[in-house]
Amino acid sequence: MLVKKFPLRKRTRSILTGSLAVAVTVVAAACSSGGSGGSSGGTTTLKIITWVNPPAVQAINKIDAEFEKANPNIKVKLQTAANVNGPYETLLQQSVNSGTADIVTSNFPLLPLPKQLTTSNTTPIQLYVTKGAFAPLNGQSFLSDYTTAAQQAETYQGKTYGLVSGAYQEGVFYNKQIFAKYHLTPPTTFAQFLALNQTLKSHGVQPIYTALGGVGPIYLQFIYYEAMTDLWYPKAPGGNLATALMNGTAKWTDPAFIQGMTEEKQIAQYLEPNYTGAPWQTMAGGDFAAGKYAMELDGSWDLSSLHQANPKLQLGYFPLPFSSKAADNQAYAQNDLTYYVLNSSPNKTAAMKWLSFFSSPSIYAQYVNITGISSSQNSGTFTGFASQVMGSWFGKGVLQDVLYPALSPSNGYYDQAANWADLQLSVIQGKMTAAQAAATYEKDWKTS
Repeated sequence: MLVKKFPLRKRTRSILTGSLAVAVTVVAAACSSGGSGGSSGGTTTLKIITWVNPPAVQAINKIDAEFEKANPNIKVKLQTAANVNGPYETLLQQSVNSGTADIVTSNFPLLPLPKQLTTSNTTPIQLYVTKGAFAPLNGQSFLSDYTTAAQQAETYQGKTYGLVSGAYQEGVFYNKQIFAKYHLTPPTTFAQFLALNQTLKSHGVQPIYTALGGVGPIYLQFIYYEAMTDLWYPKAPGGNLATALMNGTAKWTDPAFIQGMTEEKQIAQYLEPNYTGAPWQTMAGGDFAAGKYAMELDGSWDLSSLHQANPKLQLGYFPLPFSSKAADNQAYAQNDLTYYVLNSSPNKTAAMKWLSFFSSPSIYAQYVNITGISSSQNSGTFTGFASQVMGSWFGKGVLQDVLYPALSPSNGYYDQAANWADLQLSVIQGKMTAAQAAATYEKDWKTS
């Protein structure tokens, strides 16, 4: 995470406007006027909003039907918008500002937060949380079902505001039949990965498929996040690269980051020749699903779509390795669809009841198995297609909130969310060196 879901496009954040900040403040101030129990007598309509992510929408619709059967006095209305950016971002803003939904969703991380919070350097979700637009979940019994990491990811000033439904891993999904044909095994080091690609190419097999068409350089995140995870994160001060970059104890000119971008360029020679123009939609069921490529750089959210496109496709997974030290080559993961209850909701009791129902073991297992997301709960047995493909990597990975810093609109052009990936493409295409890109990032980076 897409239509195909867009979890990765979370980096194309819009700049907050003053009117949004004012509106959120008004909503927060009016929270006490929102009821907590819903309609007295009769039927309560619980409204949930999310973006068009077919597996997640399928799972939520199934859960809603079961919830309504168990709670005949509550009807659930699910409203979706076509894209997690743009249309859904607008729907989310409208719903928060007007109080016209009860449960809202997001895949924008709350953490890391800027050291100095202002309306110009926070993301929409950070602003909503810090201005009190969401109801805290503390004291709800279902919260204890979730891991400490999942709870901490949505905690601000001691209160937990979001219920993280799970995490997705990114990396390399490979065609087991092609690997078996050429006696290949998943690589564990960068040198092994390059050798594997060269072997495939020598047999006339196009090694890697990925597609930027209609999305842009942001989809290179399947490469650059892994480079940061494998080469830079293991050396991060305090074990938290995001925080280190935000407080200045790590710099973008770090040799590990330069090495990562240099290696990205080496990998790019094995990408699908038209990767910048191939439509992103083809990643969920195009030529890779048809068996024309050996590997695809993608996220685990697409596994369900790949399986539907070709049920006979035998898939495996490994993290894209950048380090010569196998133990440092870990999966990159990002917490995804997170639920929030609006403080202005007149149906808080029903909303909390829905989250409790969602969190029950059998219902939550359905959600994980349908969506392919990795569990954020403390226990459970999951048998979905994603868990089979991911194998021992299912549920494992370095999370985004300790890897990648918050990109403030107050930073320079290339240090802003919408433009950060542009330099990655420039290095890959040979338009600038890795050292030049690193210096550009560092030049306008702000640590406060």
